[in-house]
Amino acid sequence: MNYKIKFLIFLCVFAGFLSANTQIVKVEVEGIGESLQSAIDRGLTEAMGRVNGRSIESEILSKTTEKVNINNQNEDYLSSSEYQDKIKSKTKGVVDSYNVLSSEKLENNTFKVLLSVAIVKYKPSKSSKRKRIAVLDLKHRGNCCRVGATNINGQAISEELTAAISSYLVQTRKFTVLDRAYESQTNDEQSRLNSPDVPITELAKLGQELVADYVLVGTINNLSLREQTRKLSTVDREIKSVVGNVSIGYRIIDVPTGQIKYSQTFNKSLDGEIKSIADPVSSALDSVSVISDKIGFNILEAIYPFVVEKIQGKAVVIGTGGDMFKVGDQYRLIQYGEKIIDSYTKESLGRKEKIIGMIEITEVTPKCLMERY
Repeated sequence: MNYKIKFLIFLCVFAGFLSANTQIVKVEVEGIGESLQSAIDRGLTEAMGRVNGRSIESEILSKTTEKVNINNQNEDYLSSSEYQDKIKSKTKGVVDSYNVLSSEKLENNTFKVLLSVAIVKYKPSKSSKRKRIAVLDLKHRGNCCRVGATNINGQAISEELTAAISSYLVQTRKFTVLDRAYESQTNDEQSRLNSPDVPITELAKLGQELVADYVLVGTINNLSLREQTRKLSTVDREIKSVVGNVSIGYRIIDVPTGQIKYSQTFNKSLDGEIKSIADPVSSALDSVSVISDKIGFNILEAIYPFVVEKIQGKAVVIGTGGDMFKVGDQYRLIQYGEKIIDSYTKESLGRKEKIIGMIEITEVTPKCLMERY
């Protein structure tokens, strides 16, 4: 009995999940055709194209109108639930229902109808409403990457760093991060929608591909690690440590305008960040993690400065969470003042800032931070 109950609950939850991905959109359209049926079919095709895009329209036109052929051209029948069920069946649910608001026969013996049509539309997730960013493959300069006496494949480091920055931005929950590394695999999956066995409701997902608001581009200029030996003067002993540095130029570009929204030449010392270079490749990958965390943090802070969402007594809640913060970290708490306006461009240069205290992180969740000050 318990298994049946659990299975039923699973089905209900799964069905709710499916319905949550679609919505009904009502539109009014006109259709003109050589017959009343043709006018209605063209009106329905126009409604589907208007809601879900022309790729849907062409598929529906080829798979529906050629299959719903009837001899009865009576308006009452074409408006009946029986004919609507046929349309709904042939479109596999894309046309949920429709009403014929008016119809008339024109002087050239064609028919014109006005329809109110309910169309099933794919509903994007809430996260797709965030700022959209695509991290494009970073470039590298010649033999830019070196660990000890070993040259590291710059292309491999570029790919790993690109993926690491993307992952960092995903876990901030502030951006919709668009994939550009596995587009061919995504396109292969989308091509399955052309199969005649795929329900046409799946076609509602076509035309929903998102375009980035921002793209991140950059070049790895240098990444070097080496072992340094320091001899202590007081005792007969040597201490070995790993030192190094990295230089990466990157910028965030606003896609619609081509404007550079944020630019930085990222220079960072890697002294003490890596424990050993005994395995050069592993050491280089460890440095990628350090670099991506810092670059991701800089990007997030530039576009979405960390903001106090709630204060309760001595506790504050910051609307940013994830792996970028650790319990025990301390930050300055700054109060914004009035805006500062550039006298020449009349653009805002930011706000006056006043340090009002220090906060210490006491709890980290994927979505927010709990702190005290």
